[in-house]
Amino acid sequence: MKPPLPALVVATVLSLGQPGRHTLFQAGALHEDVAKEQILALDQQLNTAAVKGDLKFFAKVMSDDYVGIAPDGMILRKPLIAAHYQAGLLHYESIVRSEVEVHLHDNCAILTEATAVKGRDGDTDLSGTYRITRVFLKRSGDWQVIAFQATPMRPSAAK
Repeated sequence: MKPPLPALVVATVLSLGQPGRHTLFQAGALHEDVAKEQILALDQQLNTAAVKGDLKFFAKVMSDDYVGIAPDGMILRKPLIAAHYQAGLLHYESIVRSEVEVHLHDNCAILTEATAVKGRDGDTDLSGTYRITRVFLKRSGDWQVIAFQATPMRPSAAK
């Protein structure tokens, strides 16, 4: 005979607080921690690839429908970014991140950070501190960056 539903609910609730028991809540938190670590690592790899001009890495992790918004409002698509690197126009000397936060929403992750950049795109000096947002989507088991936006930070906000 099956125990009545209320008894199962009470037993389940009581077991949630017992040490050594792996609960659904713990499994969810573990999954979330792993996903956040994956996003943090991928973000650092993106910054490193930007400094190195690693187009193969960008091709792998940027979705084909990637869209970015540059600090000046320019729309950045994957082919445009690749063309600027290939032409030798886009070069980053360094990218240093701080104040990093990752927010998960099922198979989507939103990363925000403050980023200190030294670099150029042709005659344009890109050096400065920016608040950036990257949006990642998990497709077929792999995270891809699908969107990016950068806003210059005023000196008083860059702390």
